[in-house]
Amino acid sequence: MLVDHNRLQGFGSTSDVASMSPLWKRLSGFDADVSIIEGHDVDAIRASLAVRSDTVRIVVLNTVKGHGVSFMENVMDWHYLPMSPEQYAQAMAEIELA
Repeated sequence: MLVDHNRLQGFGSTSDVASMSPLWKRLSGFDADVSIIEGHDVDAIRASLAVRSDTVRIVVLNTVKGHGVSFMENVMDWHYLPMSPEQYAQAMAEIELA
C-alpha cells in the first residue's frame, strides 16, 4: 500500500485539521511493515515495492503538494482550484524541464 504524505488536505495542513503525527508510528500499530521514502524518487518507489513482506506492507511517500510547479508547491488551494490556461501552460513547461 502506498500512502501519499504531503501534509496538506482540502481545508488546511494535516497537522491542523486531522493530525495523525507521526503517521508512520500510527500505521506501524497495525502490525504492518512500514517504510518511509522520498515520494518523488521513482527509483526509491520501485525498490520499495520490490521488497516482500509476510505482513501488510505500507510505504509512506514523503511528497510535496504540487512538486515541480513553482506556483503550486505546498499550496493547499491546489486541492480544488482550477488552473487558468496561462497557469496550465506554465505548469506543463516547468514539468517538462524537470
